Amino acid sequence: MTNYKNNLINNIPILAAILRKQSRKRTSLAFFFILFSFLSGYTNTSYPDTTENVLIINSDISIKNYSLAHTGFKTVIPNPKGEINLGNKWKEKSETEKIIRESGPAIIYCIGIKAYLFAQEVTNDATVIFSSIINWRRLTIKENTYGISSELLPSMQLTMYRYLFPKTNKIGVLYSKEYNEEWMQQAREDAKDIGISLVGIPINKKTNITSALKKLLKNVDAIWLTSDPVVLSKTDAVSNIFQQCNAANIPVFTYSEAFIDAGATLVISADIPTTGKQAARLTLDLLSRQEKIEKINTPAGSHISINLKKVAENKLMLNAEALDSVNQIIQ
Repeated sequence: MTNYKNNLINNIPILAAILRKQSRKRTSLAFFFILFSFLSGYTNTSYPDTTENVLIINSDISIKNYSLAHTGFKTVIPNPKGEINLGNKWKEKSETEKIIRESGPAIIYCIGIKAYLFAQEVTNDATVIFSSIINWRRLTIKENTYGISSELLPSMQLTMYRYLFPKTNKIGVLYSKEYNEEWMQQAREDAKDIGISLVGIPINKKTNITSALKKLLKNVDAIWLTSDPVVLSKTDAVSNIFQQCNAANIPVFTYSEAFIDAGATLVISADIPTTGKQAARLTLDLLSRQEKIEKINTPAGSHISINLKKVAENKLMLNAEALDSVNQIIQ
């Protein structure tokens, strides 16, 4: 069991980094809470042997992240009842609907928004589990719907921000009260524990985001771009945010590798193969009818990318020792 836990810790960069520094610095209680949550989630679960009632629907298996999630799921459940790819060469909708209805799966694992919407349209009885969906809060979550979020816990992200950039003390966030009020309250508490001041500006659908961001940029050291469906409601929202931040020489920390080309300085994203495995374990929990199962689960693994060119442009003080915890370094 000790070797298993050590291997798990090494596969979660932020935890490995924290434990490496333990001999030199006192680790806060928040770190131990994160560690306990991960270890208990991976070691204390027993599963049934049969998985004949599980169907996988993939939005497009040719997309790398969707394929990784699919493969991760099958490492835990290698023989699902069926697999459907809704990619470019998928069958006619009516034919696919027929396959699903005739197979009568108890649980459908949906990878990506296209698969999720399709499953919700063609079946009402099956339990649906989703992953690889950005802005899941915009979805209508039914009683028999579960999922793996695409964003990590705020405490984990903020801890890594502090670890990598110890002099970055004020981080700004645009957020909608409609979707992320509770999230923001928790993030503020976590930030305070870690020694970061989190400056948030609430917005709604009528807010001029350009003006709100301009105001925020005057008072912070970095911007934290989250998957808020109101902030990112328009197609040009991302480019506008990065243009303003670049002009102000303020770094952007965010949650998806899709923003690397846009100019993100740091990306802390969910580890996709781990997310697939997590979805499979959630499936097995539901098949075994375990009680008190969370509707939306936080990702259990992380992948960290840092753009050193942007670090230099933004004149950030970087903790070089922390680079051991980074998965991808862009120069």
